[in-house]
Amino acid sequence: MSDQNSMSQPQPKSAAAIVALVLGIIGLVSSWVPIVNNFSFFFVLIGIVFGIVGLVGTLRGKKSGKAMAIASLLVCVIACAIVLATQSAYSKAIDEATKGAVSSSSGSSVTGTDAAATGTEPASGDAAKYSIEGEEFVTDTYNCKIVGIYTNKSGAKQNYVQVSYTLFDADGNQIGTAFANTSNLDDGGTWKFEASALKSADEIATWKFSEVSAW
Repeated sequence: MSDQNSMSQPQPKSAAAIVALVLGIIGLVSSWVPIVNNFSFFFVLIGIVFGIVGLVGTLRGKKSGKAMAIASLLVCVIACAIVLATQSAYSKAIDEATKGAVSSSSGSSVTGTDAAATGTEPASGDAAKYSIEGEEFVTDTYNCKIVGIYTNKSGAKQNYVQVSYTLFDADGNQIGTAFANTSNLDDGGTWKFEASALKSADEIATWKFSEVSAW
């Protein structure tokens, strides 16, 4: 009788498949949000690993939930595709919105800090991690932004980099920020950034470097 009861007991659900499904759903929901979807990409990658572990366990008969494991893998793969597609679309939209602003023949420079001529000097602790050169504030009728060249000197690939600047009006009041971000910058690689300023050129009198966030 005890043998029959043990044989009739259902197998436990695959915990790996459940975790994969949860991570896949989180990644899918947040995959449409700019910047946040950089983290979504890592969620879905981890979800794919758990999904594979869960599927292997169900195929070997150790756990139940084969359908859930397959579904979690599909959700994670779809979320990963959406993240890559949205990042490409957002980047293209920004490039098109600011196209032509860098041209000195069609734009005019706005007074900046000494960094405009000499390049930003990193803080002492960051001096060996990156450099920023050739900074310039450019504008045309519709757009204004700070452009420059960022070099990764950290000794490792940087998965995410963000450069930001503080904007001031003629009275010295802070009126906003300009920032740009990129991902997957190899060690020694250079990034020609365009930090968009969501203010009109008439509002901005001066600007200065704020910070670099990179990991």
